[in-house]
Amino acid sequence: MHFLQHMKALIIISGAAILFSSCSSSFSSPEAMAPNADYSKRQIQRSGTINMKSRSLESSSEKSIALIAHHQAIITSSSLNDDRYKATIRVPSNSLSSLMQSLESVGKITSSHVSMDDVTAAYLDLEATLKNKRALRDRLRALLSQATKVEDILKIEKELSRVQTDLDQMDARMKSMRSKVAKSTLNLSIIRQRIPGPLGIFSKSGGWIFDKLNYLN
Repeated sequence: MHFLQHMKALIIISGAAILFSSCSSSFSSPEAMAPNADYSKRQIQRSGTINMKSRSLESSSEKSIALIAHHQAIITSSSLNDDRYKATIRVPSNSLSSLMQSLESVGKITSSHVSMDDVTAAYLDLEATLKNKRALRDRLRALLSQATKVEDILKIEKELSRVQTDLDQMDARMKSMRSKVAKSTLNLSIIRQRIPGPLGIFSKSGGWIFDKLNYLN
């Protein structure tokens, strides 16, 4: 009986510590903690969008693919048809700006945008909760190794399973958050700029030469 009471007290105390940690973090907004946080340790999620047009869609798409590879980025999805080339790109966050600048050379920019989301507070909150959950898991494991009664063993194993499930879910969230901080998402769209008038009609039916010449102009 004493052993079971000790286990209940441990769970209550550990649970209170986790709740207190979570509540403390929730009162600290990213703006409030910004002056005291080391900028190099801030958790910033960046994303970008770049839209452009080109008279030579095939050439522009090929050049963009080469530039993306040059910046150690990868294309996670893409599509190309007669009128548009679209690509979703994952790029190291510290290369997002340079990649976007490089892509300006493949066509005429119509719009460009970068957004930043400071998730430092949420990251620190999750980090503290994980620390406390791991401590609770370790204490439960220690209790399990000391338990002798079947009733106690079953109760500890049930609680240990619940805590481990929580840990697995939080670990997945942490990995996702770190991944989004380490690599940015860039959405690229290039539309074909049609040549107006009779020249455009002839170019469309007569081949790629006029597209190439007009793109160079």
